[in-house]
Amino acid sequence: MGLPVTVYRYTDAGAPQLVNANTSEWINILKKVLVEGYGTKAPLGWTLEFENAAAFKVAFRNTTTDGGSGGYFQFSGPNSNNATCLMWASAGMSDLDAFIKEVPYRALMNQSTHRGWEIIGTSRGFYLILHQTNKMKMSDGNSISSYSYFQMYFIGDAESFYANDQSTFTLISGTGGGNASNNFGVNNNVKFARFYDVDGGNGGVKEYTANDPFTGNNNTASYNQNAETLGIQHILSPLLLTITYNSTDRNGDVAASSMISPMVRAKIPGMYSSCFMGYRDEDWPIDLPMNGVMHTLLRSNFAPHLWINTEQWYD
Repeated sequence: MGLPVTVYRYTDAGAPQLVNANTSEWINILKKVLVEGYGTKAPLGWTLEFENAAAFKVAFRNTTTDGGSGGYFQFSGPNSNNATCLMWASAGMSDLDAFIKEVPYRALMNQSTHRGWEIIGTSRGFYLILHQTNKMKMSDGNSISSYSYFQMYFIGDAESFYANDQSTFTLISGTGGGNASNNFGVNNNVKFARFYDVDGGNGGVKEYTANDPFTGNNNTASYNQNAETLGIQHILSPLLLTITYNSTDRNGDVAASSMISPMVRAKIPGMYSSCFMGYRDEDWPIDLPMNGVMHTLLRSNFAPHLWINTEQWYD
């Protein structure tokens, strides 16, 4: 049985707002969505584990009640307008900045033209999305535009293919490597996540990638069209996080036969790539049923084609 998904948007009645896009406003949004709720919407059921209000720093934890890992998400930054906020994910924490099996941090880069936000998630994981509000189009119509215009990240448990996987909590973005404060969102063609060994061993952290099966780096007028108007069916593919078949685990076994650092590790929860690219000049949001299940389309600086299931994850 999967977990129900809730969509939170800045356009909701009673939703907290980004006025100056500083860290304290983001912390308030995260508290409302993850822990407290707002308006008629209940929270996702996470807990606030650590906070230093003076330093604008918080850490949340997902619940183990629904099969979650109990992983931690730390969020912090300066309280200046249009702040660059840093995000960490780790298996455990003993205090703020005291991580156990963490993955490299990524940045949420606020801008004066971005005053919208959206969080789509469950008690185990969520997408954190920053919305451009001076334009509401699904794409800005320029394939070489700044990647910072369309930022979105997944924080939480990946949907592992392995029972009792001891390292599912991660941060998924479009940038690989170490700590980064100038990074792509998860709507980039390649998605990156880091995991430790399935059995909880000390083999070190490994970087997995999910390559989009349908190329998204297209942004011409031909991608302005609408699949529903044309009568075209969406073929949806999940995004699988993998490593190269010949990489080795701590025992020297190659990934293709490893049970602790396997070649195919997990799915990105709720995310699907469609073979149809379009909707470029239509206004956000686009929420559509596919095979009887509601999905929402992610904005992009290329032709949009990534959809999030807004009903159920972790089946």
